[in-house]
Amino acid sequence: MTVLDETAAWELLRAVRSEADAEAAGLSRGPDGGRRWRREATPGAHTLVDRYLPLCLAGTRVTFAQLGQSLDGFIATRTGDADYVTGEEDRAHLHRLRALADAVVVGAGTAVADDPQLTVRACAGTNPVRVVLDPHGRVPPRCRVFTDGSAPTLWVVAAGGGPGQGGLGGHVDVLTLPDRAAFGPRRLVETLARRGLGRVLVEGGGVTVSRFLHERALDRLYVTVAPVLLGDGVPGLRFTGTPVMREALRPPTRRAHLGEDTLFEIDLRTPRTGAPLGQEHAETGQARGEGEHPVHHGDGQPLGRAQARGAEGPGGDALPGPPAADVQRQRHGEQRQHHQGQQLGRRSV
Repeated sequence: MTVLDETAAWELLRAVRSEADAEAAGLSRGPDGGRRWRREATPGAHTLVDRYLPLCLAGTRVTFAQLGQSLDGFIATRTGDADYVTGEEDRAHLHRLRALADAVVVGAGTAVADDPQLTVRACAGTNPVRVVLDPHGRVPPRCRVFTDGSAPTLWVVAAGGGPGQGGLGGHVDVLTLPDRAAFGPRRLVETLARRGLGRVLVEGGGVTVSRFLHERALDRLYVTVAPVLLGDGVPGLRFTGTPVMREALRPPTRRAHLGEDTLFEIDLRTPRTGAPLGQEHAETGQARGEGEHPVHHGDGQPLGRAQARGAEGPGGDALPGPPAADVQRQRHGEQRQHHQGQQLGRRSV
């Protein structure tokens, strides 16, 4: 019998949506409970099962997101240049995620800054429906998603703020939502599901992914970290976090190497300890032009002036307030440590 290679394995795997599908594809349960190919397979074929079978088995309704970023948490330079933060193996990974999705979602800022194609090109697969969230109708009609005709495209706009139908290609459908509240991640997911788009990939940018994460609209999150330091730039994940470390989100995570990059696969459906995120999302801000206000992080100071260490911003300017460690010691009433922290804070200024 021919050894199952990576190409053939992917063709089988991308059709799996249930345990019955996995069995039919030739995947049997091993002693550890995981599934493996029944026939002899190459290492690449086994890697595909390890990496993507959990997402395949998530069924017909799953929302997942992907970001590629630097070690210090930026998805692009200060000028918006993101070609490429991560390497070719991560690009192939992203295209496989697209192939496993019914729809791929981006915010208006990403559509304007990157002019992405959002199609499956680095692997076999069907192009997902491209969804552009654009409440003000500010994405130029000349963008590739509206002109190339390579995949169905859904232009989601708000009432009174969207474009007219004239001049758009036959592959573009304009969906007008009644108000800004209808753009909330959970409501968007339901709206897409009613259109038969149950498997949703949120691809960018950082503000859009952060909104979905903060409002608990994601089932799974993929973050690829490249061994590069940018110093400042367009941030990745940012949302109002907890002031207490023990209440931070610590979901189950798997790690894998993608060339020089490291992929973190985060399961957000598993119950987690600690205080839940707030019900309302704070106003997110400008990242690739996606928001209308400054991005806020942690203590409510605009991003770039509120680093966790509480000493300097990217430009070397002193940040207001004592270091974060001092604030936490105050909250816990540790008087002796608090006194030491004050001394340290004075030396750090």
